[in-house]
Amino acid sequence: MTSVQKTPSVIGFNNESYMHYLAIRYIYNSTDPKWELIRWTGISEISEQTWIELHHTAKHDVEIGGGSLKGYEFVNNELISHERINSKFWPANWMWVIQS
Repeated sequence: MTSVQKTPSVIGFNNESYMHYLAIRYIYNSTDPKWELIRWTGISEISEQTWIELHHTAKHDVEIGGGSLKGYEFVNNELISHERINSKFWPANWMWVIQS
């Protein structure tokens, strides 16, 4: 019997590409009726609260699979990592990394 080791994969997004990822994954390609009302909404028209909810959904899905999803930002030339969004506003200047 051969043992197969899973090689971790990492994908990084800038803010705009992460929002597109969330929209495609959870709104446009979803059968979940929760997102049906905004399926025909343009990305720029989606509320910040909805983006945060989509992020939490993605984070949950990644963590269920044993991975992690973190946000990163530069503050005073220092890279700061964030485990969660601690605001009711979407952090527009973050970068996002999914590791699975």
